[in-house]
Amino acid sequence: MSIGEIVLPKLLYKADSKYNGAIEVYQVGHTRKLSVNDTVQSINWDSPSVMNRVWGRIVEVAKDLRPDAKNVLMFGLGGGTILHAFAKEMPGVNLTVVEIDPIMIDVAQKFFDLDQIPNLTIVNDDALRVISEPERYEFREDSFDVLVVDIFCGDKYPDLGKSGTFFGGVKWFLREGGIVLFNRIYLEKHQYEADIFVELVSETFSNVRTIPVAGRSNSDNILIVGEA
Repeated sequence: MSIGEIVLPKLLYKADSKYNGAIEVYQVGHTRKLSVNDTVQSINWDSPSVMNRVWGRIVEVAKDLRPDAKNVLMFGLGGGTILHAFAKEMPGVNLTVVEIDPIMIDVAQKFFDLDQIPNLTIVNDDALRVISEPERYEFREDSFDVLVVDIFCGDKYPDLGKSGTFFGGVKWFLREGGIVLFNRIYLEKHQYEADIFVELVSETFSNVRTIPVAGRSNSDNILIVGEA
């Protein structure tokens, strides 16, 4: 590729969020990216690379382990890439997402076709509040087959493990035999905390395993999977 053929990113949107910090949407050729504090959190759902990256791998793992899943709950929206992949790979599945940041919801709707996803319910509130008061949001116990926790602020992961009732609260939503998938960044500076997190997950869920997901390095992310 010559210098004249290099495609420079085009900034489409920029905002400062009290929850996420610096949110940017930019276009690079045919790829649209959502960046939070300089960390890419989502790309357009129809990008050819989606299913080979962490977003697609989450859905592939869920589909492989629970192919007959009817109800999926997500904590953390990003640009909605994972939700799009669920709708594409598991047609007819009912999707619910909890997202605290109204700016993120607006961005996903305006730039990443969120409103085109069928059977989608959006809850604009704090996931920890939803976990502690699920009935307030009309959630029912044992009602989901798959629960995905994908909560980040840039490359920072919230201190969920120090919330004593967090893992038990997550399990409350799942049917017996349902699965939870936690997405964690696994670059070198994150590995120690992620490994401790795996141990905490194992105290509440059974058959816990980790699945590495290749990115720019050999293992940019790991998926932590457990059964209720």
